[in-house]
Amino acid sequence: MLIVEAEEKSGTGITANYAREQGKDIFCIPSSIDNKKGIGCNNQIRKGAKLVLSPKDILEKFGKNEIRQITIEELDKQMKITAYKLNEVKEEYREIYKILYVPLSINEISDKTGMTITEVYSKIFMMELEGLVKQDKNKYIIC
Repeated sequence: MLIVEAEEKSGTGITANYAREQGKDIFCIPSSIDNKKGIGCNNQIRKGAKLVLSPKDILEKFGKNEIRQITIEELDKQMKITAYKLNEVKEEYREIYKILYVPLSINEISDKTGMTITEVYSKIFMMELEGLVKQDKNKYIIC
């Protein structure tokens, strides 16, 4: 279970507590202490949830920590099939997917799409888990 945001007393916290009782892994993205919608995440981390700073933190837990460099030829090939693959990408990810033909940071993605940082983190995380994007040196690019 991944928690991105949760208030101090929320259904997310209750669900996380039940998941913990069942021996499930709880992953949390930490939040600023000033953000009341993030207090629940910080409390879960205190209770033993795994701190997540990037999708790599979760992928490593499940043995999927393979990282490889891409050649110029592979990048060229990837750019040619991006338009074709776009139809297979979930609608909610398309706006981000379309701009990741070059490596971009979370802030750059936010600036280009107009999405909040939290929204970008949430979507890019799921896109990485689904194998649509990968991270390299704090920038994301399509796979």
